[in-house]
Amino acid sequence: MSSAFSRFAGVACAAFILAGCATRKEAPHPVSQPAPPPKPVACAASPGADALAGTWYSVSTPRGMGGMQQTLLVLAPDGKMRYQTQLKIRNKSRPGLDETGCWTFANGVYTMQTTESNGDPVDPSDPIYTNRYRVETVDRSTLVLRDQKPGGEVLKARRMPQGYVLR
Repeated sequence: MSSAFSRFAGVACAAFILAGCATRKEAPHPVSQPAPPPKPVACAASPGADALAGTWYSVSTPRGMGGMQQTLLVLAPDGKMRYQTQLKIRNKSRPGLDETGCWTFANGVYTMQTTESNGDPVDPSDPIYTNRYRVETVDRSTLVLRDQKPGGEVLKARRMPQGYVLR
């Protein structure tokens, strides 16, 4: 091999090595601003919903579940709600659900809009956090709701004293 070719090859290799080691200075990434906190949801009382306001307790066996589900529904007269569930399978409690938000009642339909689930804010535009139930019966001691989803299940609840909690 000629010394000129060896010199060229050496220079080329050195150039490739230096190019690989060289770092390109990139433009600094703009600092992203944290998302603004969600706007608080203002709940409001529904005209004619006085009969639904209260603390309601239900025990059921949901389709496809191998245990008993306890449900506690607290409907405040000012339109705020709390929805809690606790699933028990063979006397062992599973992690439950604890949702808060707003509720309305119009044209025989109770609507629950969750704003927090297990203490975390939710996306109110996500349809999973809006639930509608046809009110089939409501009196001083009984509330019967039918989920508006196709094949909706029935929730039969009894009125409990204010302050009642799931165990």
